[in-house]
Amino acid sequence: MSFDLSKFLTEGLIDSVNDGLIPADLATVYAGNYLVKSLISQAQVTQVSDAIVAYKAAQAKAKRADSPLAAQTEATADHSSTH
Repeated sequence: MSFDLSKFLTEGLIDSVNDGLIPADLATVYAGNYLVKSLISQAQVTQVSDAIVAYKAAQAKAKRADSPLAAQTEATADHSSTH
């Protein structure tokens, strides 16, 4: 069994963003640096980028769900359905 550095770096970046250990923008910079140094491939940079986009979308969705407007809209909908 051999160690795959490119897979380790790629998964490490994705996991670090998803776990909130590093900001998404910094992970993008790291991925670019790893690409320039030929430590990861372009396909792996795309994999990191896709994971960041998915992470940001999930964060935005969670933020909208936690917003006071969303709670107010939900409460209004619940109240109006009782009449």
